Amino acid sequence: MKQHFLIGVLVWATCAQALAEDFADFELDAPFVLEDDIPVVLTAARLKQPRAEVPASVTVIEAEHIRAWGVRTLPELMRFVPGMFIGHGDDENNASVAYHSANPNLMRRLQVLVDGRSVYRAGIAAVVWDDIPVALEDILRIEVTRGPNAAAYGANSFAGVINIVTKHPADSLGTHVRYRNGNHGVDDSYLSYSGQAGMSSFRITANLQADSGFDGDEAKKDEWRDSRRHGFVSAYVSRQLQPETQLNLQAAVKQGHTDIRQNLGAYQEPPDQETKQYYVWSKLQHDHSATHQSHLQAYVSVDDRQQGVDACVPTFLLDPDLYNFYSSNPDAVNELIGGVTSGQSLADVLTPEYLGALSAEEQGYLSNVIARVSADADNFSEVSCGDIDYDTHETRIDVEWQDTVQWSPQIRTVYGLSFRRDQVDSETFFDGVRRNDTFRAFINAEWRITDSLVSNIGAMYEDENANDDAVSPRIALNWLLTPQQSIRLVHSRAVRSPDMLEQQPDYNITLHNSTDNYLGAENPRYYMHQVFSNRGLGHERIASNEIGYYGLFPTARLEVDFKVYRDRMWDLISNPINLETLTVRSDTEMVISGAEMQLQWKPGLNDRLWATAAYVDTHVRLGDTTGVADVENLFRSETRLSSENSMVVSWTHTGRDWSTTASHLWADSYNHGRNNYRRFELNGRKSWEISSLTIWTGLFWQHRISNDRINYTNQVYSDRNSYYLNVGMDF
Repeated sequence: MKQHFLIGVLVWATCAQALAEDFADFELDAPFVLEDDIPVVLTAARLKQPRAEVPASVTVIEAEHIRAWGVRTLPELMRFVPGMFIGHGDDENNASVAYHSANPNLMRRLQVLVDGRSVYRAGIAAVVWDDIPVALEDILRIEVTRGPNAAAYGANSFAGVINIVTKHPADSLGTHVRYRNGNHGVDDSYLSYSGQAGMSSFRITANLQADSGFDGDEAKKDEWRDSRRHGFVSAYVSRQLQPETQLNLQAAVKQGHTDIRQNLGAYQEPPDQETKQYYVWSKLQHDHSATHQSHLQAYVSVDDRQQGVDACVPTFLLDPDLYNFYSSNPDAVNELIGGVTSGQSLADVLTPEYLGALSAEEQGYLSNVIARVSADADNFSEVSCGDIDYDTHETRIDVEWQDTVQWSPQIRTVYGLSFRRDQVDSETFFDGVRRNDTFRAFINAEWRITDSLVSNIGAMYEDENANDDAVSPRIALNWLLTPQQSIRLVHSRAVRSPDMLEQQPDYNITLHNSTDNYLGAENPRYYMHQVFSNRGLGHERIASNEIGYYGLFPTARLEVDFKVYRDRMWDLISNPINLETLTVRSDTEMVISGAEMQLQWKPGLNDRLWATAAYVDTHVRLGDTTGVADVENLFRSETRLSSENSMVVSWTHTGRDWSTTASHLWADSYNHGRNNYRRFELNGRKSWEISSLTIWTGLFWQHRISNDRINYTNQVYSDRNSYYLNVGMDF
């Protein structure tokens, strides 16, 4: 696969000039254009640029693709992007989306934007896809920048950027209704109304999604607790204040329930999550002239995550002196607890060697614990029950000013400033409030050196409270063979800032309203904890180099993009972020190299082929593994989501009032070569028009050709077929 891919890229690069001459006189065909007869991209450099001049690899998913493929979630759309892999993290029952590689339980190296608003969680690095209040029906396009883009969007735009652009209310006028129902508990509904009043337009959307998740290998009934039910109401208002000034406003309220599948252990009930999200967003755009535009954008977002659970814990583990002993010498406490809980006697554990290694203060803590638990024969077996509060309240305030100027026919710039305050309030994870303020300054300059040579140079400077300052640069050169064909060279660097839980945890578990116990404590604390004013972790860093080719051949109705790349990452944080992991280091290195291809071809007015392929070669070198119990698992964690070879082929045929799309998704050497993942999808749609009313129905069917687990053994369905029926009305 690797050799074939590279040969293909070299052939295209060698023949590019000849192809340019052959197609130079042809005109663009309307179905491939966005505006002004040339497809454009907005995200990569914060400039509206023709695809051939973009300083990055970009995949654009349009509204017509979303409707044709028939998928019901944002992560499933990402399967159609080359080099993008989808998994599932059990810790939060959340889909995992990674570009090239990542830990499936920590989706923290991709920036996700909705109309310029980051949905990356404020306090704990993650994107929770179920909590994004946007319906697929309201999306105009999704631009995926495949590669580091911190030069434009700052830290956490590490591996790439997914920018979701929603439809303007004026482009979706009328009422739209859709209901979806299928197996695996799929039960979705959507209602939207858009209207106009004078110089204003608006849209109100209500959306509900539910499913029952995985159900096991050969289960007669769904025994896994991983169902989800989330709904939201959103509003979008746009008003033309003056011919040159526009104000856009958005707001949403979302609420949901997510089952969390965990071994109960001390829990008396599963630690399910009740979530609430709110946001208000505004953007004021002003055209000073045909060559000068500015915008001022501001938003406030709130994420409330309620996760309380009843628990029962052996009382001696709640002893305050055991807590103090752990603060001083966690390894000694873990040895003590491990020995006692495995059935050893205290005499067997408290050997002269063990006691001799303790300080006088630690021996005092140990003596107090033993004295209390030995005061009564029943104390050692006593259990205290109460409730644990895992709630988090996260808030983000973000203000950004951006100015775009065309200085001459050859030079234009976009530059700006922003301020962001991320704040999280949690008793368990932070013992109160943590806050991180970030100031940013960015610039990107596009210089048309000659008619056939375009350069982009940009950088982002960031100054934040919790982490060191950072500069993320990018330089790119596009050689235009024709206005629709180019060869690009790109070098970019990016960082990911450690989040507040990684950098500044104050992780304590308190058992509230405890039952009577020999300690006489009403709200005792569990002995195991983490308290760091600042761990001193550095930024995760990446340096990326790519050579790419983009070509649009209008008469052939063909659009192609190839790239070969090498990404070097260092200072990566690979340790799991949990209560048991005291030592967290930023010292993993990884080198990823490979090649990617994407192709879109319209052989006729009614047919479209979408094809992508990727080869990913990963090499991981762990740093200091002292104290790591399972080094092999730590090594595997960074590449568990990766597939060495992957391919997607999708064909759409559109009739007068019907359409059908067949897609095949394939990945091999998945999850360290352990799995192959193949599936076939078929989506059909038929509509009827009655006066101003359009009624439509659709059927989606997915067949998993291979039934390997996605990431973990319990992530599998008993039935290889998934299906759901859609019905809708537009009027």
